[in-house]
Amino acid sequence: MEYDAQVFKMKANKKARNVWMALSLILSLSYTSDTAKGLHTLPYYAMFMAVCWIPFLFGVVVLRLQGAATQYYKFIVAVGYGVFYAFVVCTSESILSFMYIFPLTSMLVLFKDRTYMVQCGIGTLVISIASSVHKFMNGMNSASNVNDYTLQASCIILCYICYVVSIDHLNESDGALTNSIKADLERVVRTVEQVKGAGNQIMDGVTVVRELEDENRQSSTTVVQGMSELTQNNNVLHDKTMSSMDMTTNINEQVERMASLMEQMVTLMNESADHANESSGELSRVAETTMLMAKLSDEVETILSEFQKEFERVKTEVSTIESINSQTNLLALNASIEAARAGDAGKGFAVVADEIRNLSTETQESSSRIMAALANLGTTSVKMTDSIGQTVNLIQETSEKVAAVNESVSGIAKDAAELEQHLSVIDSAMQDVKESNHQMVSNMEGICNVMNAMTDSIGSADGATKTMLNKYDESSRNVNKIETVVQDMMEKLGVGGFMGIQDVKPQMHCVLVRKGETREEYHGKVVRQNGSELWLQMDREALGSIREKTPYDIQIVVDNVLYNWSDVLANVENQQGRDVCHLVVKTTPVIANRRKYPRMPIAYSCTITRKDTDKTYCGKMVNVSANGFAFAAASDDFAELKGTQLILDIPDFPVKEERTMEGVVIRSTDNHGEYIVGCRMPEDSPAIQKYVNDNYKE
Repeated sequence: MEYDAQVFKMKANKKARNVWMALSLILSLSYTSDTAKGLHTLPYYAMFMAVCWIPFLFGVVVLRLQGAATQYYKFIVAVGYGVFYAFVVCTSESILSFMYIFPLTSMLVLFKDRTYMVQCGIGTLVISIASSVHKFMNGMNSASNVNDYTLQASCIILCYICYVVSIDHLNESDGALTNSIKADLERVVRTVEQVKGAGNQIMDGVTVVRELEDENRQSSTTVVQGMSELTQNNNVLHDKTMSSMDMTTNINEQVERMASLMEQMVTLMNESADHANESSGELSRVAETTMLMAKLSDEVETILSEFQKEFERVKTEVSTIESINSQTNLLALNASIEAARAGDAGKGFAVVADEIRNLSTETQESSSRIMAALANLGTTSVKMTDSIGQTVNLIQETSEKVAAVNESVSGIAKDAAELEQHLSVIDSAMQDVKESNHQMVSNMEGICNVMNAMTDSIGSADGATKTMLNKYDESSRNVNKIETVVQDMMEKLGVGGFMGIQDVKPQMHCVLVRKGETREEYHGKVVRQNGSELWLQMDREALGSIREKTPYDIQIVVDNVLYNWSDVLANVENQQGRDVCHLVVKTTPVIANRRKYPRMPIAYSCTITRKDTDKTYCGKMVNVSANGFAFAAASDDFAELKGTQLILDIPDFPVKEERTMEGVVIRSTDNHGEYIVGCRMPEDSPAIQKYVNDNYKE
């Protein structure tokens, strides 16, 4: 059971009321019986009932109006029952009436108020003395009556002394117990503070582990997807490799056939070279023969020219012979004429003249035939000369062509020799290609084996990665369990955990929540804290929405833990010339887990500024969520910046209203000289949450 002073005050008031009511009932029943027996008059009885119950009922009303734990009730008991007690002891003839005060005063010890008890004792003693004086003045003044009066006063004084001593003892005992409790409480507080630090560290560690687990799970998911794609690509590559190996085998066969053909071609080229060389020799001899024929043709042409010249001379001589024959024939004719004139004396001469004429005629005929033969011979000579000229021309052309052919054949032989060399080189290259193809086939088979092994390894790696992903999921569940256990522990160690409103510091961000049909949130920053009161700096629109006497919830993130106070009263005040929101917090906080949001990988350049030193750094964003972000920077300063407040400027971030982000460093990981820094934002960002939900799916 927890100690609550109000509860114990309420119980003390209740017990005092019950004893007062019991005494009033007992005395009322007694006086009612006595009145019924005629021992008291009705007016006296009515007065008695009024004095008895009116103070009691007044006390009940006060308890209703002021609360069952009101401190005024003990004074109402003292005054109200004191009046009733004074009435009874002054009007009663019983010597025991002074004892009616003791049952109720014994309950007043519950209030543990020494001064109050002394005041009650003095009042009771005054009433007893006044009653004794009143009775003494009314005739009850015998010696026994005086002894009774003295005994009554002594009993009252002794009882109240006992009450006061009891209260002192109780207070002293309570004081010693309180001091002991304080000492124990100090030790408990120190222990709780240590547990608080450890708990906050655990919460920070759990948060870091959870974020790292989220990032690792994203990476594992990416790896799984990459492994699947790699498996598909590897299968395609395997198929391509097998196809390439088949094609390489076909190429190797074609190369072998080509090598064989090249060998045949080399043989043919060698034979062609030999044939070309032989043809070249034959053509050289033909050319020589042709040149000789050309020379002979020239000589024939020269001879024919001389023959034509001689022929012309023969023609000339034949013409001369014809002329002589004509003259001889003319002389023969003249001789015949003369022989005829001479008669018989000229007969012998006439015979000679006839013979000469006959010879001349025959010579003329022979000359004619010679001329005809010469004419034919001239024609034939001309034709022969033309033919020999054409022959010489043809021989020259043939000689030129033979020379050209000889040069071509020489070129062919030379080209065949060079081609033979090239074919030898090609043949050597084909042999190398053949060997390379053999090696390629061997390598392809090795690659195929490696691809098969790689496929098996990828399958194993894919299974291992999926197993690792499942382990990350299991780790995530365990982290959530640890987080729940730590949260329960923090709440059980103290109502609402470790955080009190006195731990709230200026510059902390605060969210004021008004619940109703529609949830309304107002954001502000703490500017002052005093006891259970807070003053927040808010914009004018938020300040204009504050309603007095309306309960609010406030949420504040401290050391990466979200605390929630309920039933907080708010109003607007003017502090140092500006309006602020004044909060009165009377409840203890409850720890609330910050909601988990998906983290979206991004790679925008950013500028990081430390709020404590204004030093700036260049970095690159890694991921972002609605309540946190991570970036990478190469400076060693980030190795020990946990708990430092940073401001990020991301000019290219698509969410324009969130291009400037503020956060507290909760983790820093050294990634080969580059630090991956994770930060927690002071409050959730609905704009980033919408952007991530619209553009990223886990």
